[in-house]
Amino acid sequence: MDMWNPYRTAVKTVLPQARIVVDKFHVVRMSNDALEKVRKGLRKELKPSQSRTLKRDREHLIMETWTGAFPQLLAAYEHKERFYGIWDVTTRPQAEVALDDWIASIPKGQKEVWSDLVRAVGNLREEIMTYFETGMPVTNAYTESINRLAKDKNREGRGYSFEVIRARMLYITKHKKKAPTAKVSPFYKKTIGYGLPDLAEELNYRVDLSTI
Repeated sequence: MDMWNPYRTAVKTVLPQARIVVDKFHVVRMSNDALEKVRKGLRKELKPSQSRTLKRDREHLIMETWTGAFPQLLAAYEHKERFYGIWDVTTRPQAEVALDDWIASIPKGQKEVWSDLVRAVGNLREEIMTYFETGMPVTNAYTESINRLAKDKNREGRGYSFEVIRARMLYITKHKKKAPTAKVSPFYKKTIGYGLPDLAEELNYRVDLSTI
């Protein structure tokens, strides 16, 4: 689950025998947020041309630029990558050591930037470390991605009903409403022979009187 404390409280109350695994998707996302704080903080102190460069680097990660011009940002980026690397280990003891080392090696002058993440892993350390005891990757990242796609499509579209969005997410097929029963036009003539209209052929008089 994610890192919202009421979820943990609810699980412990209703399912006391269950082991909680905090989804790494939510944990590593906080490291990206910390990196963004550093980047935005630096932009406020830069000239317009430097600021534009930094904005582009957010998309392309031009490491040469980061190394040469923004050493603080590079340090934050490398620290974020080290945090990602914690999830590359295979056992809980290794993860415990890696996390402690990561906290101890926060770049100089950036303790406040990383404080939210450090506090979160401190409060939820047991649930975060349980990930390394499951014997298999336990993550809700796929569902989170689908949820995001659903929200994006709902925001971009017009007039989608809840039923349509739900059907698209559940069945991944086209969801169509049943076509209404066709009404018989008063201009259908059941006549035959001698050049007269064929059976059930509709005569078009330009205007359908039923709509007037």
